[in-house]
Amino acid sequence: MFIGNLKLNDLLNSPKISDMLLRDDSMFQEHAYSNATHHPFELEKELYAAIIEGDVDQVEEVGRKYNEYHVANLCKNNTIRSLKNNLICSCALITRVAIQSGLNERYAYFLSDLYINKIESLISEDAIVNLNSVMILDFMSQIKKGIISKEKHYSELTNEAISYIEKNLCKQITLQDVSTSINVNNSYLSRVFNKDTGMSFSQYVHESRIKKAKHLLLFSDSTLIEISTKLGYCTQSYFNKTFKKFTGHTPMQFKEMNLNIRDKSFQF
Repeated sequence: MFIGNLKLNDLLNSPKISDMLLRDDSMFQEHAYSNATHHPFELEKELYAAIIEGDVDQVEEVGRKYNEYHVANLCKNNTIRSLKNNLICSCALITRVAIQSGLNERYAYFLSDLYINKIESLISEDAIVNLNSVMILDFMSQIKKGIISKEKHYSELTNEAISYIEKNLCKQITLQDVSTSINVNNSYLSRVFNKDTGMSFSQYVHESRIKKAKHLLLFSDSTLIEISTKLGYCTQSYFNKTFKKFTGHTPMQFKEMNLNIRDKSFQF
């Protein structure tokens, strides 16, 4: 249960921070007039609007406004931990904005988990600040791709097939599996899918897996064998071969090329 095993009456009667503030509002007054105040909510909404619109220039402009405010202290006497906590909060909020904008929910949470784990692994202020920029640009890119995909007006049949693929990327997926699941002739599904997406069923599956593999390579500590297994490839060598076919680089080459998190130019 969300509120745990406590009885509701016990929970309501337990000490709360807001009760302490009612007894002595000097803490709030001191916080409100210090340099530790949060940025305005209106500014936050400006950022989310720019992210949804894919407007990089506006994101930069809002970022400059953000810099006029001190970063909220979310861990006393530990600057790195405080920055991490701030970025984790941002990640959670941007993930929700992305989902509301149409990004696939499962994929949005997948990205969010990767970024939060990456945040926890960083040890310098510069790396944390730079990751914030990378994260925003990445989510913007994924939102844009999702909007473009929706604008293509895929048939209901193709959308059902794509939904099945996204839910089963970690398994061996065949056209027959999908056609059986959605109760349609596999030859007919193949023709409709190819017409809607401009690619074959197997190509779409591989591209979806490679897209996920790129994020795992850059933002997780998973080994190549773990990634290949997680994405439904029977062997690591087949994964390597497929990855190179679709990207022009082996998985390790791709990771090394983008290893420096300050390089914001990598593409998904």
